[in-house]
Amino acid sequence: MENLSHLTLGGVLKHQAARCADRPALLSHARSLTWAELDDEVDRLVSLLHGLGVRANDAVGILLNKRPEVVTGFLACARLGAIVAPVNFKLGIDDVRRTLELAQVRTVLVEREFDPLLHGLLGQLPDPARILYVGGKGSYGESVYEAIEDVEILAVDMPDPNSPVYYNFTSGTTGRPKGAVTTHRQILANALTAFDRDGADGLGFTEDDTFLCLFSVFSHPHEIFHRSLLCGGAFLVLDTLSPRVVAQAVEKFGVSWMMAVPSFYEMLLDHVGDLGCDLGSLRRLEAGGAALSAGRLEHLEAAFGADLLPVWGSTETTGVALALRPDRPREPGTTGRPLSGYEVRVVDHRGRDCAPGVVGEMWVRGEGVCSGYVDNPDETAALFEAGWYATRDLVRWTDGGFVEFVGRRSEMLKIGGIRVYPLEIEQVLRQHPGVRNVVVVRAEERVRGEIARAVVQARTGEQLEPKKLARYCRDRMPVFKVPRIIEVWEEIPRLPNGKVDKKQILALAGAGG
Repeated sequence: MENLSHLTLGGVLKHQAARCADRPALLSHARSLTWAELDDEVDRLVSLLHGLGVRANDAVGILLNKRPEVVTGFLACARLGAIVAPVNFKLGIDDVRRTLELAQVRTVLVEREFDPLLHGLLGQLPDPARILYVGGKGSYGESVYEAIEDVEILAVDMPDPNSPVYYNFTSGTTGRPKGAVTTHRQILANALTAFDRDGADGLGFTEDDTFLCLFSVFSHPHEIFHRSLLCGGAFLVLDTLSPRVVAQAVEKFGVSWMMAVPSFYEMLLDHVGDLGCDLGSLRRLEAGGAALSAGRLEHLEAAFGADLLPVWGSTETTGVALALRPDRPREPGTTGRPLSGYEVRVVDHRGRDCAPGVVGEMWVRGEGVCSGYVDNPDETAALFEAGWYATRDLVRWTDGGFVEFVGRRSEMLKIGGIRVYPLEIEQVLRQHPGVRNVVVVRAEERVRGEIARAVVQARTGEQLEPKKLARYCRDRMPVFKVPRIIEVWEEIPRLPNGKVDKKQILALAGAGG
């Protein structure tokens, strides 16, 4: 594969439009585009945005469901030299306002279904002409996406590959969202890690793969398309987590590579026998956003007849930085090894490297690592130093050179003066045949102080009793690690990106689901 990572996103798109003009690019139920058609629509949207007054380094908000215009909007901003600011419409209005303030957004692509939210943001969007509606005119803006049909294509200067292309906002699970300043080069450097090249092992992605990313539209939206863009392959835009709809789309579009959280694959597996869909096109199931035990990995691989690919990535690393590749020597249950282009250190509280087996904080460095957060010097100084990003994730090296995830530093428990990692307890409870999912969080008792609280979800048809689960734990772990509180909930709440919503679990203490 030709290395195009020195170009801008717009430059790569132009290259692919010339190289493989008639090959499928963007696929969706609504409409599909070849590489030439995608390039033409992006050019037209560039002209429309420029006519509305958008210039290089201006931030453009994307307030859309997952639809083709998210991709064309992203790539048009990239070609124009503007900066994409994805808006998490699941947040409260104050956090959404904060996002727009941080990014200094004055132009937004929006759907009319978000008019109630948009109404509370009009003070930051003073020009109605720069409220650009997609899929039908709404109540507040004067511009519509469909006007691209009538514009004259405008030639614009390519931006510098090292210039910001978007503010990649964190999910907000550990506080207010932060916008990682992300460049063209960082996105393409991360995309490049997916491919095997020049003797370096990537993820094994190829131009023949049809890719489907099931993460939320405002969480790393570049991952919907950036690998396919770099190689000229096809990618599917699908806005659902319905197992039935996903399975039907896999069959219809011949999806070969999926990216989702592990729990989605388990949910899909629960329904696959009833769906009657052919999932034989799937060859690789990429699993990120949560730790995956050896037992769960092997179970899913056997059930799907496809390779499972556990990965670790973050907003600040512009995506996947470590992986446990299934067709190479591996240690199931670990997060994997750093991909080519990334370095990893495991350090103690003094910044000294830890020996194998010793828990420390993971630091990551590489061409895909951003340099900081927009308008947030304190957090930038706290987490970035000399090219290294301090992840706040606790891990340890194995003797085989793999990284084993232990937990988030902020989630570590101190029970009776002894450090306990919630993941240790979760892994034991997940081995129970009746447990589908579990999350362990912090709780407090007046006498004992900090304790572990486990929220458990049963498998379909199973009846779980907290007392029996506690006895199960006592037989398999030191007594101080056994959760003092065990609750069985019908569902474990999740964020739109598929991660467990621990804030909601903590807020619902003792609610019993």
